[in-house]
Amino acid sequence: MARRILTLLFAFAAMVLGIEGIRRAVDWWHGTLPGPLDFVLIASLPLIGWLWWRYLSPFGKGRGQCLDGTCARDADEK
Repeated sequence: MARRILTLLFAFAAMVLGIEGIRRAVDWWHGTLPGPLDFVLIASLPLIGWLWWRYLSPFGKGRGQCLDGTCARDADEK
């Protein structure tokens, strides 16, 4: 239970940082001069994307291993 709560907190924090980073990148694109915090948020976007893909998405670590049909659950249904 605690692991799920920590995962939800991590996902929420990554989502907030990602959204703020995207907002700052769009502002920069529209001509607003970014400050130091803006550069940090923009630079963290690839890391946040990788963490999200690796640990929180349905395609991340430990997920999708049953796609080839060799899972025990898939074998029981056939």
